[in-house]
Amino acid sequence: MEVYELDNSVLEYLEKRNLVLKYKKAKELLKQNHLRSVQFKKRKPKSLGRYYFRITKKYRAIGIFDGMDFIVTEISDHQ
Repeated sequence: MEVYELDNSVLEYLEKRNLVLKYKKAKELLKQNHLRSVQFKKRKPKSLGRYYFRITKKYRAIGIFDGMDFIVTEISDHQ
């Protein structure tokens, strides 16, 4: 599985909060199929088909599947 960002706004958000290295580490774990390590889960309501994975305790990357690729659409404050 490959992981892509939808646009530069995702990377800008990460840079402002100094999360780039942690995001890259979580992204690599996801690419290697270590889904439990990044707590990869389907987001509610499950009918929308949106998923998220953990970057830190506070931040999550939210996205969708496009075939075999995962596209990160936003980064969310998990509060």
